[in-house]
Order: sequence, then structure tokens, then C-alpha cells
Amino acid sequence: MYGILTVIVIEFLTGMATGFDLSVRLYYSLGILLIAGWLWARSSSERMTAQVQRPKGPFTVGDTISEVVILRNSGGTPKAWVEVEDRTDLPGVQFKRIASLGLLIAFDRLEMSGTVSRRGEYTIGPLIARTADPFSMFPQEVVFDGEETVLVYPEIVSIPDFAAPSIHLVGDNSRTQRARILSTDVSSVREYEAGDALGRIHWLSTAKTGQLMVKQFDQGSQSHMWVLFDQHKDSQVSDGDDSTDEIAATVAASVIDRYYRGSLPVGYLAHGSQSLMALPDRSMHQRELILRHIAASRPVGEITILESLSELERDLGQNTSLVVITAANDGSWVEALDGLSRRGVRVNTVLIDRASFGGDSNADALEHLTVAGVSTYPLARGDSISSALLNPIGGSSEGLRQATYRTRSAQAGTADLAELADSAGGDS
Repeated sequence: MYGILTVIVIEFLTGMATGFDLSVRLYYSLGILLIAGWLWARSSSERMTAQVQRPKGPFTVGDTISEVVILRNSGGTPKAWVEVEDRTDLPGVQFKRIASLGLLIAFDRLEMSGTVSRRGEYTIGPLIARTADPFSMFPQEVVFDGEETVLVYPEIVSIPDFAAPSIHLVGDNSRTQRARILSTDVSSVREYEAGDALGRIHWLSTAKTGQLMVKQFDQGSQSHMWVLFDQHKDSQVSDGDDSTDEIAATVAASVIDRYYRGSLPVGYLAHGSQSLMALPDRSMHQRELILRHIAASRPVGEITILESLSELERDLGQNTSLVVITAANDGSWVEALDGLSRRGVRVNTVLIDRASFGGDSNADALEHLTVAGVSTYPLARGDSISSALLNPIGGSSEGLRQATYRTRSAQAGTADLAELADSAGGDS
């Protein structure tokens, strides 16, 4: 367009100065071309409509996400080239195609898809169509309002039963614990939350307070599990699809799914960009609540793993299993787990190897956990989660030997592995 305007000015000045008839005709023709192009572009954008069928989700990492766009030309000028883009912040996914519309009323159906590679909460939209006149002098962009939010869950893998508490109970606990499952004893009442059954409403308290109140039940001595997902900012290494937080989220989601399918009451605690503490329950409503938190929460928490364990301490008893998922360095949280283990809590720690993700080594934490007798499942970058959860380290002399061997191997680098193994065997 600017080139044509420049030619028009030159030809106008030439025609005025010389009276050359061809120059006058040329700048008139180019002026008419500009006006026609502008009218063409306006007609192309004003008479175009679009419908988009977006996915609702939720999705899981590895799923293919697809959508369909129907673009219509309601008369007017033909559109041989229309670029259609549905904006999204999904990592690695781009919804963009080229459509072609005829002179008369016509439509084009576009299918666009991509593979989701990272958990999280993302948006799709708005839809944008870009067109122009045949000479592309007046590009037009039409924005069709509307956005959709999609949730991507972490990958859920099949894992072995490595952390279930004992179901053979002797006697009963002297201290009862709150639960949202039905039992014969009511411990307290609380405000109604979305998803609570109407049969649990405590009508007397509702009448007194003027707000819907529901019953909370005692869990008694029933076996249950807690999952602690460490999302403290200092516990994380790397970012993006390949990070300690992503693999930890996969482990957490897999543990939640595994034991909910086994009808075991499972509680959950995590403090990241969002915080959630869910009391042990076996309802599908709570399973979805926890998975949504794992998907949306980012590893920027300010609450350490030790502070999280302090929150859980009163809810952990002899019939409780605790699964801690962390990539933290060695610290006082190991002594806290040791104390819980001595109280009869079945403690299982999935320790993610920081060094394999390019961070500083947390081999000292592995050795400290092993010496304390805490069942630990080391998980390095690229390891199979299912296989890693079959081989705990901790408690026995063999476990101590393996931990010492791994720690010294990491420190020695190119030292002879056989000598390290013999040395570790002697120490054990």
C-alpha cells in the first residue's frame, strides 16, 4: 500500500509538471485500485462468521486435544486465503490453519489438534481470522469473542501397592479422627460445601446458625493414608516438562488414583501456588478435587515440608500410612519422619534425585533416611516410576549398604565401583 501511495504521489507531480497524459491516467488508476482494495477487505471481514467447538476436558498429559472451526462466508467477496488461529497458552500446542471460501455463500470446516505435554490450567481462545484484499494492501483481523479453560491432569501410571496401611487392627485408638465418610458417631458440624450429600445436613445447627451445616463423623481406628506433596520453592529443580515438580506430580496423582480405586480413605496435603488439605475420604468428589489441585498448583510454596508435617502430626496414628513425595535436600524433616515411624506410622518417602535434573545432590538425604529406617524409594530422571516403587531402601543392612554405595559412588565419580561396593558392604 505504501509503495502504491508513493507511485501515486510521483505520478501526480510528474503529470502536473509535464502535463504527460499517461502519468495522470496512472495515478487515477492506482487511486481507484486503493479504494477497491479497501472496500474488498472491509467486505471480507464484515461478512465472515465462525463457530468453534472446543474441548471441555479435563485431559491428561499425553492426550490429544482437538477442536473444530466452521468458517462461513455470508456473501460478498471471495476469500481465497483466510488464516484461522485459536489462541492458546497450552505448551507446544498451536491451533492454526488456512481456509478458502468461495464467492457465494460457502463454508469451510477446519479440524485442529495437538498433544498436551504439561499439566496445568490453560485457556483456549479467542478465535482470530485474518484476511485481506487480493493485493494484501489492507489486512483485516476479525476476533470472535469467547474463551474456554481446560485442565490438564498429570500422567497417571500403574504402580504397585507399596504403601497401604495394615488392615488387621488390634483394639482401637484412644483418639478419634475426623472424616467425611459415614460412621455411627458424629464428632462435629461444619459449613456446607459443594458436593456434600443432603442426607448429611444437620438441620438443628442449620436452624440455629441460619447457614447450611453438615455432620462430621469420627473415623475411629479405620486404616487410612495421607499423601504429602512437597511444593516448596527450594525443593524444586528445573522447569517445564522435564522437572522434579512434573515427575513428583505424576507420582502424587498415581498414588491418589491407585488407593482411591482400592477404596482406601486417602487424605492429601500440599502447599504450592495453591494450598489444599483434604481429610481422608474415599469419595470420587474428593479424588477429583485433589487431582485438580495437583494439576493447577505450581511449585512456588513458602511452607516447608517440616511445617507441613507439623500440620499432619495430630492426624497420624498407628493405623496410618504416610507417603511423602519430595526432592528436598537433607534437613530436620528427616528426623520428623523418623519420629513418626517410631510412633507406628508407616512412612514411605519417594525421594527424587535432584542431581539427575541438573541440581545439587540430595544423596545425604537418602543416606539419612536409610539410617533412620524410613522406607525410601529413590527416583531419578528417566526412571520408571512403577519399577522404582518396587525397590525400597531403608531399615535393613542391605538397604544401608545400597544407600552407602550410591552416596559414595556419586561423590567418587570415576572411582572403581567394585571397591566402593566392597567398602559399603564392610561398613554395613
